[in-house]
Amino acid sequence: MLVNEFLKLELFSVITVLLTAGAIAHMLSTRKKPKSILAWILVMVTMPYIGIPLYIIFSGRKIEKTILKKGQLKLKNYTPSHFGSPMSQFLVAQGIPPPTRHNEVRLCKNGVEAHVALTEMLQSARRFIYISTYIFGDDEETAQIIDILSKKAREGVEVKLLIDSLGSLKLELFPSALQKLVHAGGEYRFFNSFIRHPIEFRLNLRNHRKSINVDGHTVLSGGMNIAREYLSPVWHEKLWTDLSFVIRGEAAWHYLDIFVFDWEYTTKERLHPPVEAQTPEMANHLVQVVPSGPDVANDAYFEAMLYGTFLAQERIWIVTPYFAPDQTILDALIVARHRGVEIKLVVPDTSDHMIIDVARNGFLRELQEEGIEIYLYKNRMLHAKTILVDSSFCVIGSANFDERSFFYNYETMSFFYADAQIEETGGWIEEVLLESTRGLAPAGKLRVIFENIFKMLAPVI
Repeated sequence: MLVNEFLKLELFSVITVLLTAGAIAHMLSTRKKPKSILAWILVMVTMPYIGIPLYIIFSGRKIEKTILKKGQLKLKNYTPSHFGSPMSQFLVAQGIPPPTRHNEVRLCKNGVEAHVALTEMLQSARRFIYISTYIFGDDEETAQIIDILSKKAREGVEVKLLIDSLGSLKLELFPSALQKLVHAGGEYRFFNSFIRHPIEFRLNLRNHRKSINVDGHTVLSGGMNIAREYLSPVWHEKLWTDLSFVIRGEAAWHYLDIFVFDWEYTTKERLHPPVEAQTPEMANHLVQVVPSGPDVANDAYFEAMLYGTFLAQERIWIVTPYFAPDQTILDALIVARHRGVEIKLVVPDTSDHMIIDVARNGFLRELQEEGIEIYLYKNRMLHAKTILVDSSFCVIGSANFDERSFFYNYETMSFFYADAQIEETGGWIEEVLLESTRGLAPAGKLRVIFENIFKMLAPVI
């Protein structure tokens, strides 16, 4: 009996070693970065029974099968001439269309302003409402939104709601809150559904894109999901600090391209939304829409952020809820600071993910030691994602400043080149700084070691 048990244990150990070796070989063949390889090896060696299954679930990024099935997202070019900004030209070289010119942009600086903008947009819809979100809550605020959507659907407006399966898993399991919309003639689908496609389900490839598109000429986007903590008709203590924007104009067409592409992948249905051939005369706000993810040929957004650190001459201001960047961009920020660029990084004092907070502190301490200003936002969760570089451009959208947003999730960011958006975003960041404290408190050696262990594991968590 003991011999049989010993042989079984030996066989299991051999299988574990072979699987670990196979996983390492796969990492090398896909040219993963050394930091990522080291993190995975550490997990697999210390926790082989957990680490190997986790690698199988999480490891894929630009997976060939996924790319072939979803295809590549290519936005249409609606602008006849290129804008001369170095960043816009860099993005064009990466396959991103040049900025559209005829746009009117309005920032929503908190959840109350976003709620007002959203309800006004939905109530004005005449042809269609297309919504893409990572989280769709089940609360009193979302119930009111469902009421408006249902009313519009009964009036003949085409209503499509695309929700990420993992981000709203509870809603997918118990979708009773959405039945009113279905009965009114609207539709909802869950992206990369665990329930509908458990075999093809990829835990690490999530649709984090967020947009509400009305009639193809107006879009609300940014960091905001659709739930009570993100938007509300009145301020309340649990309302997060976020930043969104409304675009009326040609840039809304690019957001429409993205939604149509994601909807077709999810449902196999090709949409043909009735869009007006021309937009009315708008303010001349330049907007460049930049999608990223496994369905985009290059890592255009990540490379743009890296390029932005080289372009910066005066300042780089970053606001993000989660900070766990690739080492390349971390080093680029340090080099920019050595060149004399003012760098301010704002994160929540305590986010909604404790493990990520521990991991990020290792990165923050490294930057702080190099003279980069770290600010901790107090009182509420800070969920905004925005970057400001000199007075050249600002970026607002769905992507966090971490490896998951740079390389894994499906994201959408907008680059704004007009003075109005740059100045207004800078003013909003200054207001956030007033509610923040500067610098991480000193930590003991044991805590620093603990933080650095999680920092090393950042590509995995």
